[in-house]
Amino acid sequence: MPVIPQPTGVHARSRRRLSASSLVTWERCRRDWFLTRRLGIRVATHPEMLLGHIVEEAVTGIWMERPHPSEGMLEADSNWAPGSAGKKMEIDSLDSLNDWLRTLMRPIVDKILEQLNEDWSNCLWKAEGRDAVEIKREKLNAMIKSAIKLQIAEAKDCLEQNGGPHLEAFREGGDPFGTPAPCWEEGAGNGWQTKGEACSWWEAWEISRPWAKDPRISMAQRLFHPDGWAAGELDVAHRWRGNIHIVDIKANRGHGRNHEGVAHQLRFYQWLWHETRQHPLKPTNRVEEGVVVAAHSWHLADGFVHKADLVADLSAETERLKSIHSEMSSSGIEDLKLGALEPSTDGVLGCEICHGTDTCDYPRGGQEQPLHSLIPKIDDITLEAPYGAISELPSRVTVKGKLHGHWGPIANHYGDPVIGAAITAGDKTAVIEEMGVNQFAELHEHNGDVVVINAAPGQWRGMIRLYLDQESKVLPIDESGDLEIARIGLIPTRANICGTVISRGQNSGTNAKGKDWSMSTAHVWDGTGLTEVVAFGMGRSESFDNLKVGDRIKLMAAEIGWREGTPQLRIDPRNTRLTVVTGMSATDEE
Repeated sequence: MPVIPQPTGVHARSRRRLSASSLVTWERCRRDWFLTRRLGIRVATHPEMLLGHIVEEAVTGIWMERPHPSEGMLEADSNWAPGSAGKKMEIDSLDSLNDWLRTLMRPIVDKILEQLNEDWSNCLWKAEGRDAVEIKREKLNAMIKSAIKLQIAEAKDCLEQNGGPHLEAFREGGDPFGTPAPCWEEGAGNGWQTKGEACSWWEAWEISRPWAKDPRISMAQRLFHPDGWAAGELDVAHRWRGNIHIVDIKANRGHGRNHEGVAHQLRFYQWLWHETRQHPLKPTNRVEEGVVVAAHSWHLADGFVHKADLVADLSAETERLKSIHSEMSSSGIEDLKLGALEPSTDGVLGCEICHGTDTCDYPRGGQEQPLHSLIPKIDDITLEAPYGAISELPSRVTVKGKLHGHWGPIANHYGDPVIGAAITAGDKTAVIEEMGVNQFAELHEHNGDVVVINAAPGQWRGMIRLYLDQESKVLPIDESGDLEIARIGLIPTRANICGTVISRGQNSGTNAKGKDWSMSTAHVWDGTGLTEVVAFGMGRSESFDNLKVGDRIKLMAAEIGWREGTPQLRIDPRNTRLTVVTGMSATDEE
């Protein structure tokens, strides 16, 4: 990975952090950004959405191959897709290497299809009428051919330039970059020529091998801005020329496509690469890597290469992106104006086209698509006791008491390293913690009698929780003035809601400490508002995991939590009651 990620665990991805994908969505439609990026509402999965990641791993696996000219190479003997091999081929040039790599196509395409079908069968929410069998072998063959062709062209260019400026550094000790290009074999290899000799084809292949996301590493391989407010996971960086060529891999056709979105994405990576060169966790190179001078997208379905214009003034781009991040952070769910009947540009999330529950869609093929609804229309809103409206979930509170018991940073339930404390008033105590990493870093600057303003109330594992973010303040008690103070013992920490499931998601993995985690999510809409319902670990019951989009559910005694400034309900396996209504039947779970 180009820069070691911050130790926040696999799942600790802030929805406030600026990324290439969130920036592209923001530039296209801020309303769509808030719904899909900030709130995390998902759409039904298409096979192509699963295919991209698998193809990226497959082509990286091809580039990671190291030929052995003296021994020859077994046909179809792929490291990424082992299990089949033919006779040995002699390799003595980049052309014969190309021929051998082409023999890997069958086992690699077999594994792509196998992985695609497995991922599709495990997919929680499939697009209606779609199936993984629609992805044909011929399409995948074309992608693998393009990946081989494009990287062989890089190697030939390297050979023509006699290995580039880092040839002797490679000969002295192998890959000279602190984060080496991934290779299936350990060590520098034994095909290097002596100093002063012309670059060989074998050396050109080794030197031109790009940094890419290593398919053997399951955790994210991101670039993190040193200040933490931006991050991105680029696909490929060619470094052999003494400067940087960034490449984004696309498992689609490039001819006739609108490339505006990918251009935004590539320029973001250019900027982020520049910003992270002085990252304190960045491994040291033995050579000067240079600056980004080119940014391309490789469209493997037809071999099309799109060349994006670069950012001319990186300092100005920093200020622009900071401003966008600030706007993102200050956006709230109230800015959606879900009840609006006409388009409006008054709100932060307004648009001249979309409004209410209708949202702009991607412009594909250069033509605008019609509006779509991530949130379904509900004509008859009926709320019955004891269920309340989602729009009336508890908002911010102000409390006073003695601040003590400072702790952290330790991991919260998401794996984020956050700091916290406790506040006590009379015989009641509440836990206070940051809503996310560096959301309220000044918490430990305060002690004694204080007033905590605009805290987000909730509960976790039976204890009152107050979450602090940029909207919160902690002041000495003598500065409280005429603020309306809530009693800690009366703070609402649970909620009863009913509504329709409009989105489903799940995730699992291993955190930075090696502990397994899992979660299942459902976004629920009742016609007045929407919220995310989350079940962690033991809270993941069969009924919750089997929820379908369109199911109507009733939740009693769900714990109130917060994520990225918006309320979130969490399943407490001991106390929360879930009722799933499907048709005329209902299933209760306590």
